[in-house]
Amino acid sequence: MYFWAQVVGFIAVFFYLLGYLQRKRGYILLFNLTSRVLYILQYLMLGAFSGAVLDVAGALSTVFAQKKDAPWIKKHLGAVIIFVNVVIVAAGIYVMVISEDVFGFLPILGVMFHTNAFWIDDEKKIRRLSMIGSPFWLAYNFISSAYFSCVGDTLSMVSLGISMYRYDRKKSKGKD
Repeated sequence: MYFWAQVVGFIAVFFYLLGYLQRKRGYILLFNLTSRVLYILQYLMLGAFSGAVLDVAGALSTVFAQKKDAPWIKKHLGAVIIFVNVVIVAAGIYVMVISEDVFGFLPILGVMFHTNAFWIDDEKKIRRLSMIGSPFWLAYNFISSAYFSCVGDTLSMVSLGISMYRYDRKKSKGKD
């Protein structure tokens, strides 16, 4: 089971990294959602339940963020964002308590930064906020023995850095 968990983690990393190399918000979200489903499977295989539950919450938040222009979400955007964040924190704390996972706060912070980034329309800000969430996932993945995910987190920070240079810094330098 451990071997297959690592394989699933490797595939999840591939989709995650590919997402941040996309130019458009919709593609970033699609690739992120695909990788989250694979990460959930990996965490379940490893018995890392905080990661699994928080990735479920993160996936749901990503779906809501993807639909943020729907009339009912647009009308209540602030309330929806607050609700999603309360669900993430509550789910994280609940799993931390029942599984006695003292490191469960790490994926709570990681998923909060990553998913809150998706409510933003500016791709530059999406990449910046996502960069902040990555070290929390890196630490949790190391503790949970999700080693390909650790590699993925490291590569995602590199990928985000490249994307920030390629799409954000390079573009703004050309305008000066």
